[in-house]
Amino acid sequence: MWNRYHLLRESVEATLAVCTLCLFSLVNAEETEQRVYLEKKMASESESFVRVNDDLAWQGTPIRVGGKTYQRGLGVHSNSKLVFPLDGEYTSFHVVPGPDDAHSGTIEMSILVDDQQVYHSGPTSRHHNHPRKALTIPLDGANQLTLLVTRSDGKPAGDHASWADAYLVKPGSTPTPPTHTVVSTQVPKHKLLPFLEQHCISCHGPDKQKARVRFDTADWDIATNDEAQRWQDVLDVLNAGEMPPEDEPQPTTAELSSALDTLTKSLLDARRRLTDTGGEIKMRKLNRREYANTIRDLFGLRVWPFDIPEDNETELFDTEGQSQFFTSKDLDAYLDLGRKVGSEALHWHAQPRVSARVKRQDLGPITLNNRKRTIAENEAKMEKIRQKVGWKELGFMDRGDMQIFVNHDWISTQIPKRYVQLPKVKQGRYMIGDPYLRFVPEYDPRGHFMFRVHGGIAAPHASEARKHMVIRDVRRNYQGSIKILGTLDKPQTVEFYVPPIPLGETRTLIVLREYDSYNEYHYLRNQVQHAEDPNQLERPWAPIWLDWMEAEGPFYPEQRSIFEEIILPAGPTPPAEGLLITDSTAAAFIEKFTFHAYRRTQPEPAFLTGVHQIYTTHRAEGMSEHEAMAEVIAIILASPKFLFIHRDGADSDQKRPLLTSRELAVRLAFFLWSRPPDEELYAADLSQEGIISQQIDRMLADPRSEAFRDGFAAQWAEMDRYDAITVDEKEYPLFKDSLRASARKEPAAFLGTLIDENLPARNLIDSDFVTIDPLLAQHYGLDGTDLKSSEFTKVKLPPNSPRGGLMTQAAFLTTGSNGERSSPVIRGALVMEKLLRDKPAPPPPNVPELGSGDGVPRSNREMVQMHQEQAVCASCHKKMDVIGFGLENFDTIGRWRDTELVGDKQVAINPGGTLPGGAKFDSIQSLKATLLQHEDALARELMESMFAYGLGRSIEFSDAPEIERLLGLIKDDGYPIRRMIREVALSPLFRKR
Repeated sequence: MWNRYHLLRESVEATLAVCTLCLFSLVNAEETEQRVYLEKKMASESESFVRVNDDLAWQGTPIRVGGKTYQRGLGVHSNSKLVFPLDGEYTSFHVVPGPDDAHSGTIEMSILVDDQQVYHSGPTSRHHNHPRKALTIPLDGANQLTLLVTRSDGKPAGDHASWADAYLVKPGSTPTPPTHTVVSTQVPKHKLLPFLEQHCISCHGPDKQKARVRFDTADWDIATNDEAQRWQDVLDVLNAGEMPPEDEPQPTTAELSSALDTLTKSLLDARRRLTDTGGEIKMRKLNRREYANTIRDLFGLRVWPFDIPEDNETELFDTEGQSQFFTSKDLDAYLDLGRKVGSEALHWHAQPRVSARVKRQDLGPITLNNRKRTIAENEAKMEKIRQKVGWKELGFMDRGDMQIFVNHDWISTQIPKRYVQLPKVKQGRYMIGDPYLRFVPEYDPRGHFMFRVHGGIAAPHASEARKHMVIRDVRRNYQGSIKILGTLDKPQTVEFYVPPIPLGETRTLIVLREYDSYNEYHYLRNQVQHAEDPNQLERPWAPIWLDWMEAEGPFYPEQRSIFEEIILPAGPTPPAEGLLITDSTAAAFIEKFTFHAYRRTQPEPAFLTGVHQIYTTHRAEGMSEHEAMAEVIAIILASPKFLFIHRDGADSDQKRPLLTSRELAVRLAFFLWSRPPDEELYAADLSQEGIISQQIDRMLADPRSEAFRDGFAAQWAEMDRYDAITVDEKEYPLFKDSLRASARKEPAAFLGTLIDENLPARNLIDSDFVTIDPLLAQHYGLDGTDLKSSEFTKVKLPPNSPRGGLMTQAAFLTTGSNGERSSPVIRGALVMEKLLRDKPAPPPPNVPELGSGDGVPRSNREMVQMHQEQAVCASCHKKMDVIGFGLENFDTIGRWRDTELVGDKQVAINPGGTLPGGAKFDSIQSLKATLLQHEDALARELMESMFAYGLGRSIEFSDAPEIERLLGLIKDDGYPIRRMIREVALSPLFRKR
């Protein structure tokens, strides 16, 4: 096995060279320099307390420095020394040094090149928690790099340091800098100079220049990073309260707030201008979604998302190439996954398709007989215990084990006895909180199933939450929910779709569970003791009764996979011997399959020769035809031309030439479908704008366009923030993982409605409908909604409903909380960023947490208003906090409320406020009306985000004229979403390299 792996690994590395680019430098298509990330094994000398960690902080958690998480780096503990031999091979060293955010001591960090110190941090700790600077240190001709960490306070406790994102750069060609013009930023002199003259120039002017800083000759034009950093230093000392000195006259809160606001906005503008690359697009790797969809297109098989190497963390979308990196671990993972895919594909396509059939199971007899048998066995055992029969004779492990059985008699015997007395128990099964597992007899990962349950609500007084059932797959992942609408006397059938099971499983399994299950032991015991009917209460014991369950399938897709069409060109029936590949057909298969895997790019002859040689070598070692070809498929699926989106040929003399027809087809397909093009898109002449327009319309009408909805909406709405919120389950017991998952899907489902109906962008601020499933209908109190399936459905809202739009959705509101209580600050910031295109500046360092401080119970509004009294907070908070107040009628998980708990009292919520500029509102409805006046800003935010998602890069100042032109085309129609997507895809920005 080792020899096979070694051969495979060597073969992959050899074939990568044939692909004409190095695997570890594929982040940038125009840059061939190689990054070599530091690992402890590379060090000739390694000292650190206990250990040195690769790609983890010293304590074993992800590296986090200055509030940012890094995938790569070294974690150490002072005192530490790492020495790396260079041998003159590298041009530079890149690193972000700093104390890890989990550390509590004070350290000093130094970098030496050939024993000469080139960097020294001075005393630093995590309490100086501000963004840490990335260093790039020249290494031309250097022979040794030394990284030192020493204690500054003499105390060893918690001295954790990280050399984040640490890599060496080998020589390579450097891309020509873009020739676009960067327009400088003007700091508003008329706003800031009066403040500086009154509070700063006496110490930093013509007479004195403390710290060699003077403002009377300041350059108000920020055109370089150095100039931006000088003004950033000024902002930092003002935010930290270090200036003016305590013995000098202090500015008022309003004066300081205005100065901070002016300087912060200027620096944000300057940073964006200075990072403008003129539209440079980095080559990128397929993300998890795209990889899974590509495998589905190629093989007709699904893979588990978590089996695919994790996407790199990015500030934009998972389509961004700038932040991607590729390691040897990724290569190993892709090889393993590719081998599994190849092996399963060869196995299943050698199996004949089976006809769809129905398998039904009546639930009553099995459940009833099992419970009766349990009652009889347990009562017999209890009787022997009463007769003093010993624990050994009864089969217990010991006396304590027997006592546990006696103590749990209510669970083991009395609950089953109560169950068999329920009506219609012979015909069906009552759901009493425990899961019911349903095995579908046919397992075929190529096809899907339809699943049906027939039943009704046995307790008419049950709450809405007790009428729902949750659907899970074989790995217990939430798949959706259904609402049981029938009654005990008039049961109804509910149907739902079961997608093909991903690879790696051996069965199709559906798990059903009551959504609001309750501890049956304690509840039933309480009801029996009080002689109450457990089925006539608001929280009945057994509210759902199911008559039967059935599965029908498998159903195969009409469109055959590329792999199946190559391997079985005459149709889906495999040869009688079941052998799809022979030694005589192997070379032809490799060439044809690689062409399609490389997205219609002809592979190099040397590559084809190399992988075919691997096949023949494996056959000579005794592998079967299918085993050997699975190894070859693994190499193809781990190669750069499959994993990375490539461009055709060499660059033109033009600065940014148009994409070829094939390149544009690929970009369109991954933009709208998150997968490669289909046959029609490849064949279309995309050099003609009319044909591009026709293809865009076809693609948006295709069900595969749901990938855009799911991929774009979830990231634009920042569902990763939502995923990170831990909700207090004791305080919010109904916010289970099933409801949480439904809420996560809502923004994408809502955007899908806007796209399908080409509705205006303003619906993201306010709409007269929601797109929800049964669980969310119950959560929002829309009890009259007749949703029978787990599918998301457009539902018109009743008059004066507070719902509608993005900011009243459960996921958005939960994101705007800390899991225990709502946060007007976070909610206001989210609204500003997503709906007003006015992202607040990052908070300055050392801002205290929101809280009452003195222990006196206060409402959210009162605590936020205390926060605003600090000048460093007021400049940003004056707008976002007021918006957040307008959402305070929604609790932590997005339910409506009129009061909030303050101490031990319920206090009425005041949702009103006045925005900067004088606009007032007193309810969620009037807040929405106020925000609707800013739909132009919302449209610009959406369009810029769509471009960023489609191009895989941030949007820059040089893109502004084109975006302005496109917005002008659709403004009079209210910025319809479907039209906006079309204009993005038709734009010259989208069609250029």
